[in-house]
Amino acid sequence: MIVCVCNALNEATVRRAAQNARGKTSILKIYESLDAKPQCGKCLCHARDICNEEYTELHA
Repeated sequence: MIVCVCNALNEATVRRAAQNARGKTSILKIYESLDAKPQCGKCLCHARDICNEEYTELHA
């Protein structure tokens, strides 16, 4: 599923970036690690939810 249309980021890409962060980090840092920048902002809530899910999995 596409998470960010502006940057063509899919869910798997965002999940991998969150996993690679190995800890809670800001969604802006996740985007930065993907050489992307939020543009319209519509994706931020969903992308943040994905990152929080990965953080929870990592620390469960």
